[in-house]
Amino acid sequence: MPTRQICIIGGTFNPIHMGHLQMARSAQAQCMADEVWFMPTGQPWQKPNADIAPADTRKKLVELAIEGVHSWRVEPFEIEHQGPTYTADTLEKLTDLHPNHKFFFVIGADQLDNLTSWKHWQSLFDYARIGVVERSQWGEFKVPEALKRHLLQDRLFRIPMPSVNVSSTQIRRQFELLASPNTEMAETARFKLEANLPAAVFKYLLKHPVYGRAQP
Repeated sequence: MPTRQICIIGGTFNPIHMGHLQMARSAQAQCMADEVWFMPTGQPWQKPNADIAPADTRKKLVELAIEGVHSWRVEPFEIEHQGPTYTADTLEKLTDLHPNHKFFFVIGADQLDNLTSWKHWQSLFDYARIGVVERSQWGEFKVPEALKRHLLQDRLFRIPMPSVNVSSTQIRRQFELLASPNTEMAETARFKLEANLPAAVFKYLLKHPVYGRAQP
């Protein structure tokens, strides 16, 4: 069986937004990957007390966001796992399950600085090349000293990405403002949500309020 190249994008996706989709497009192009797997976290060990929507809901939102893109799919491995999940363990198991796949694990530049705090972080490079998405396409690629040898060995590499100024935290805040008695504020929130969420995700969250007190 020929080798297939797979980009894995992990995250809470709380909720998924246009920035995540641009990240996937940039990563797939840079890696010349056959597929992109979106892998929602189950119980993220670094955010044990965070206000995170149920895993099944976040998975549903990802499915809605990527519907129609034949080379993108949801990888439910971590949300089907009981208890906290660790990326190194996940990549090891996925490698065992898919021995003919070559994996790229894609992270944001903000995650690079604390990568060495991840459990068994050294093992990540045994199972995947690590791609770091940077919104600034030019300038120096700043890599922590402990990771520079992986950069030199081409196990760590940069993925340029057009700037998309949106975060899941901002999205959740806009859903709170959507219920504001201030009409102008509520309309502005709706405009920002429509611009920053895939249409199917926005429609779903209006019908099934998960964040704030969203109303249709």
